[in-house]
Amino acid sequence: MARAAALRINSPDGTRANFELNRWPITVGRAAHDSGADVKLGPDPQRWVGRLHCTLDYDGGLWWVTDNSSVNGTLVRQNGRTERLRGRRRLHHGDVLLVLGDMTPDGAPLYWELIFLDPHTTRQAPFGLPAETADSGPSLRYDWVAAKAYRVEGNGSQTLVEGLRPKGHQLVRYMAGRSSDGAAVACDHAELITALWGPREEWAAQRAYNRMDIAGVVHAVRLVIEIDPRNPRILETVTGIGYRLNVSQSEPS
Repeated sequence: MARAAALRINSPDGTRANFELNRWPITVGRAAHDSGADVKLGPDPQRWVGRLHCTLDYDGGLWWVTDNSSVNGTLVRQNGRTERLRGRRRLHHGDVLLVLGDMTPDGAPLYWELIFLDPHTTRQAPFGLPAETADSGPSLRYDWVAAKAYRVEGNGSQTLVEGLRPKGHQLVRYMAGRSSDGAAVACDHAELITALWGPREEWAAQRAYNRMDIAGVVHAVRLVIEIDPRNPRILETVTGIGYRLNVSQSEPS
């Protein structure tokens, strides 16, 4: 679970609060005795906010948001663009959910702002700007078609032909696939366990997987991809969370 994820809530009158996303699903709704919402938005005497307005859920290592057919809808601001939420949408660090909370006497809308904060996952670049890339040190490029990994440093790269076992390939492929345009990506332990061994209900009887199993795969991968496995710079540990892979999109040379 992405334990660092949270909502920073700004009310229409400027009041601020934080809500940690330490379980799921999380419902957002009107602050009323009968709402049952986890995140209560109020006061709301005009009932702009739905009883259970929208829902945030955690699935496949990612956070998602769905509008619950609310009367006034939910808006999403991503990459400088604001549009109505339709269907289910993945949330990225810095995305803002807008819920109508009031109106001025001349009809200008006043919104609740729910800012999604998940700094340990890949960040989308601001609209019109390139994604943050891991260009300060060595990184890894993975060729999905040829199933080959390359260590990229400076203007050169080295093919890592031997040593990656199937689970190592799965780990690298999954984390590289989570990256966007060469941005470093961090994944928590639970996400990686699911990626490598499937959901708990699919595990064999009497078998369980935990952080030690992930650590074993990570150690084996580091022996192959790192110049100094004792001082990893490509597949790094994120203390208390999981691991971060510094990814390169450059072509091997």
